[in-house]
Amino acid sequence: MKKRWALIICLLIISQPVFADFKEHFDLGTQYLSNYQYSGAITEFKSALRINYKDNSARIQIINSYLARGTHYANTEKNWEKAADDYRSALFYMELYPDKEKAQVASIYDQVNQNLNTCLNMMKFDTSAKSRFNKAKELRAEGNFAAAAYEFSKSLSEQDQVKSSYSQIGDIMKILGNEPKAAEYYRKAISADPTDINLRLSYAKLLDKLGSEEAAVEEYNYILSKSDNNKDVLYALERIYKRKLETSPSDADLNANLGAILQKQNKYDEALEHYKKAEQLSPSNINTRINVGTLYQQKKDYKTAIIAYDSVLILEPNNINANLYKAQCKSALGDDKAAQELFKKVLSLDPSNTIALEEMFTSARNTLSVPAYIDYLAKNSNGIDTTSILYNYGIDLHNAKKYDDAITIYKYLIQKDKDTNGEIYMNLAIAESQLNNYKEALSILNTAKTKYPDNTMIATAYTDITETIKNNTLNKAAELYQNKDYKSAIEEYLKIDPPTADTMIAVASAYQNLEDTTNALMYYKNALQLKPNDATIAYYIAAIYADTEDYDSAEAYAQKALLIDSNNNDAKKLLAEIKTQNNSRLLETAVSLYDEQKYDQSLPLLNELISEDDKNAYALYYRAMIYDAMKKLPEAISDYKKAFEINPTDLKIINYMIAVDYDSMEKYKDAYTYYEKYANSDVPEDEYKTYAADRAKELKDYVQQTTKPVSNKQ
Repeated sequence: MKKRWALIICLLIISQPVFADFKEHFDLGTQYLSNYQYSGAITEFKSALRINYKDNSARIQIINSYLARGTHYANTEKNWEKAADDYRSALFYMELYPDKEKAQVASIYDQVNQNLNTCLNMMKFDTSAKSRFNKAKELRAEGNFAAAAYEFSKSLSEQDQVKSSYSQIGDIMKILGNEPKAAEYYRKAISADPTDINLRLSYAKLLDKLGSEEAAVEEYNYILSKSDNNKDVLYALERIYKRKLETSPSDADLNANLGAILQKQNKYDEALEHYKKAEQLSPSNINTRINVGTLYQQKKDYKTAIIAYDSVLILEPNNINANLYKAQCKSALGDDKAAQELFKKVLSLDPSNTIALEEMFTSARNTLSVPAYIDYLAKNSNGIDTTSILYNYGIDLHNAKKYDDAITIYKYLIQKDKDTNGEIYMNLAIAESQLNNYKEALSILNTAKTKYPDNTMIATAYTDITETIKNNTLNKAAELYQNKDYKSAIEEYLKIDPPTADTMIAVASAYQNLEDTTNALMYYKNALQLKPNDATIAYYIAAIYADTEDYDSAEAYAQKALLIDSNNNDAKKLLAEIKTQNNSRLLETAVSLYDEQKYDQSLPLLNELISEDDKNAYALYYRAMIYDAMKKLPEAISDYKKAFEINPTDLKIINYMIAVDYDSMEKYKDAYTYYEKYANSDVPEDEYKTYAADRAKELKDYVQQTTKPVSNKQ
């Protein structure tokens, strides 16, 4: 069976425009409405209401427009959401917007409300207060203000939404031009939360705009009492009082109030003019004289301020404010004794005056030692807890670097069990550390950790002081090191507990400077254990081993450095030097064995050396000579040539050796060539050079005449 929906009923209300000024908008809106152009009609009637929110004809017609459009959305388009928004807007203009005219549309209110409920049911809309509040915020964000205000009005059953809902309805009323209604809703919001300064400021400004000056002044004064001289408020009050003075220039209170407002804006000269006029108009008003005194006090002209206060005290010796402010001036002038007497007088007149008590105590700080001040507080506190006063004094002393005095106060408060969270313990420990009493500081913090295990800041303070100790020790050690007092530097570095790689390196370096390589190596190795991936430390160890000619260990650590960091150029260079040293030692051994004619032992060493460094000219040279001894002349000649190519300057004898080998092999042409090279070289004149020249001459004749030469004699 098909569901059947009852058509939503649209009831239109007949109205007539009241003000001719609205005729253009009203007529255009009416024309749009009659042509079923509902959106255009709504826009025009809104314009009419913004011109004059009281125009009931425009209000009725905008209701008609919303009802007509809402009925169209519901019956024709089945767009329940848009229809609901229009019915909300219509109900807003029926229920919330008007004052006395509400009864004129009461006859259709129930039907419109029923239409809205039908739409909400079709949407399955959650009608809880929280849901309606969220919907209201959504509608406001979309600019659908009238519908939003209606939904805000339906969310008031949730207590935590009352202030915001009333406030937002007030905002919407102001946006739509109905400022008296806006003020009404701001007032309701303030009733829900009287302490909201921003809300009260909006209310005050609106009252001011509406001409409700007395109510606006009351709100502005409240805001000033709860805030720090709000500039907007002071400017508004100044404007209001100046406007009042235009009509009542001889009103003493108005002049005095305007003077106070100008004073708060630091407009001292202008304020004084109004104070003087107020005093002329009402000479017996002591409040004006006190205001004059506070003005000079603000300007730090304390002597003139005292004159003003004295003029009050002549008339009223027990005036609390005059005595209090005069005491403050005396204290500012450094006359603490007179200030003390005046503070005591104020307290005798008003024992609960905490300002006088605190300032009396502050003044006493200037004349008493810390122990005497603590005793003074105890005797004059009148039962008031002076913990914060004393603690703040301790902080001031601490900041002034008077650590001993601050410590005295901190210890007193701890003794009296006034530390509730560990803060005093922490400040005491910090002060002790600033006097370099580090052990005492850490002991205090250990006690604090036991008493306040949940205070993580104590652990942080402990870490900070430990770090300070470490840094101080490091700085001292570094200074000793720079001054070349290496033994003392080592003692300081070894105080760092736990040790670090950096401190171990520093100790090792100091031992190096003391030429104690054994300990230097030990501490570099300790550093490497603490920082195993540090290539530089491995290089340092390798360098020491190299200096002590322990090349095997040096090579192992240099290789380790490169394994950690393949780009460590120092390790690369050292490794190359070690290789050179190893090769030199190997060559020396091979040469020694050669000299002993132990060719079978020398040759493997030379082969090993050449396999690692095929550019080692001397290794090639000595291997060639072994080949000579073994009658392996071609192999000898090959090595001689390689060696000469590498080092022709130092190994010129090689040409002679090659010549002899070729001669022995009866390769006379080649022998002649090398004898000639040697004979013509710049080697010293000796038997070898003479023989080379003579043999070259003999071979030359043979080469030219192809006659058999005499046998080679060496």
